[in-house]
Amino acid sequence: MLAILTARPWPQPLLLTALFLLLTAAAALLACGPVAQPAPAEGNALPPAQQEGEAATPTEPPPPPIVPTPTYPKIKYGLQRDVVQFEEAQAAARGTSGQSDSAPEDTAVFVSIFLSGNKAEVAAWLRSKDITPRGADYPHTVNLQAVVPLSLLGELSQQDGVTGIERPLQPEPANLGLEP
Repeated sequence: MLAILTARPWPQPLLLTALFLLLTAAAALLACGPVAQPAPAEGNALPPAQQEGEAATPTEPPPPPIVPTPTYPKIKYGLQRDVVQFEEAQAAARGTSGQSDSAPEDTAVFVSIFLSGNKAEVAAWLRSKDITPRGADYPHTVNLQAVVPLSLLGELSQQDGVTGIERPLQPEPANLGLEP
């Protein structure tokens, strides 16, 4: 190593500095020794078997959380949550008597309906529910748009040819610097 350091005069100070830093870092790591583990808090005390020095049995990792299957897989998540909440509120309002005392309001939402066919049949189904589909009369469009009540979205998602239902993206208003 010394032969390498002395072979060329110009990088010698640089190499010596690097060697010094390397040795200093290694000495500092050796001087630290093993790192002490903090004592457990009162609520996290070790079991008696581990306190006495017995080997702890390895524990299995917890199982992954169970993700429920979507009720309506063709309805996108945010809209599906609204439909399920509406149906749960409606079921709770009916109660055990079967009569609705304070039924939730059936709000209508503007949705895009993605189709893989049967456009005419889906449009006819919407019209039978007094819903006017947008894009049904245009042969160049494949999908439909409509304002559909939450109570009908589950049934709509089960129609033949419907591959997905979601809220269309709404553009955000431009900030023209007029707001304080």
